[in-house]
Amino acid sequence: MTVKVIRLISGEELMGNVEENPSGYFVKNVCQIVTSYADTTSATARVGLAPFMPYTKSSDGIALGKSYVGFIVEPVNELINEYNKVFGSGLVMPPSKPTIQTSSGSHGFVKI
Repeated sequence: MTVKVIRLISGEELMGNVEENPSGYFVKNVCQIVTSYADTTSATARVGLAPFMPYTKSSDGIALGKSYVGFIVEPVNELINEYNKVFGSGLVMPPSKPTIQTSSGSHGFVKI
């Protein structure tokens, strides 16, 4: 399993450990990617990770049919770092781009 970003046909973006199987995908430690435009005077967005259906046991894994998935892509290192703080080993990877900065504070947002 590797950490991927999944865009559903509904527009939701999920992140988790993805494993492909004949009927679709199995995603473990799944979370939802959310954006915030906290500073309306600038065009910068903050991207964060939120629990996906926190009232369920979705962190144990969810099955997605291939017809519900728009595409699957590799996340940038900064987003993987935030994900690893919650679900992984806590290891931090070097930045993938010098223009992207991890925001300060205790929240799980990445400034883009």
